[in-house]
Amino acid sequence: MAVTALDQFERLESIGLWKESADAQRREVIVSFGAASLVLSDINGKPLAHWSFAAVRTRNAGHMPTLYSPDWGSGEILEIEDETMVDAIAYVRAIIRRRGPHPGCLRLVTAVALVTLIVGLVVFWLPGVSADYATRIMPTAKAEEIGEETLTQVARLTGQPCAAPNATDALHRFERWLMPEGGHIHIIDLGARYSAHLPNNQVILNRILVEEFPGPEVAAGFVLLERVRMAEADPMHGLFRHSGTGDTLRFLANGQLSPNAVAAYARTRLTASPNQPEDAVLAAEFARTGLIIAPFASTLDPNGTSVAGLLALDPGTAGYRPGIDDADWISLQTICGEG
Repeated sequence: MAVTALDQFERLESIGLWKESADAQRREVIVSFGAASLVLSDINGKPLAHWSFAAVRTRNAGHMPTLYSPDWGSGEILEIEDETMVDAIAYVRAIIRRRGPHPGCLRLVTAVALVTLIVGLVVFWLPGVSADYATRIMPTAKAEEIGEETLTQVARLTGQPCAAPNATDALHRFERWLMPEGGHIHIIDLGARYSAHLPNNQVILNRILVEEFPGPEVAAGFVLLERVRMAEADPMHGLFRHSGTGDTLRFLANGQLSPNAVAAYARTRLTASPNQPEDAVLAAEFARTGLIIAPFASTLDPNGTSVAGLLALDPGTAGYRPGIDDADWISLQTICGEG
């Protein structure tokens, strides 16, 4: 059946007793099938009412005579005692229900879609948005606190930053040369890693970069490399993304990050494979600082193959002068002491 009565019932008729309202007298009517409705007619065939099959309600299912109404709130009643007609009405209404809308299924589909949307927001949207917001509203004092905590966690893995008193002033001048907008450089034993960076504009350098090279160019080059990396991906934002949405939301609520989250991020900074900036971007940072490229590039790749593009952008040594003098560099080479 589409929206009309089934073909086998199109000529089916029976006698029924119909009350037009609750206080009306019952009258005899002829009940027949129409297009998607029961048709009630008088004995002369004049239509008196049309009841939609979709709206028909059975008042006393399973009993004879069977009572029907056009809806639950109606005082209109139809009484049918013909079993064939009663069965036919039940059959047609069952077909209509199967082909009609199913609110329960719709609610289930809607609920599943809503849950999927919420999960998608939590997994894909909320982490980035919460990390963006936490980074943006970070007070300077809190950024310094988190930076210090991250450095403390790094030191637990690598040992304390080198800090020989006789080299402190030289380190500060080294910082002012390479990080004029502010920031800190820490000399640490990083093992096989040359450099890394931490939140709050901090760069950490392997001690071999100051101990095993005759001039500051290589160490300075790695500072600039980390500056570019920080500009491309804010480490404070990275800390929140690495910590997860829960820790980030707790930070937004009470201003605190769990030590475990900071420690896990510190380990990542020392072990994750760093991104390599584009040659043009890195060369522009060298040019801004007035630093030659060749010593740094040759340390990255002594054969020069992978750094050929970077070397091609090196302006050369003509007129070059480092940002610290020889005395500062000699002092800086002793910042980790004799051992």
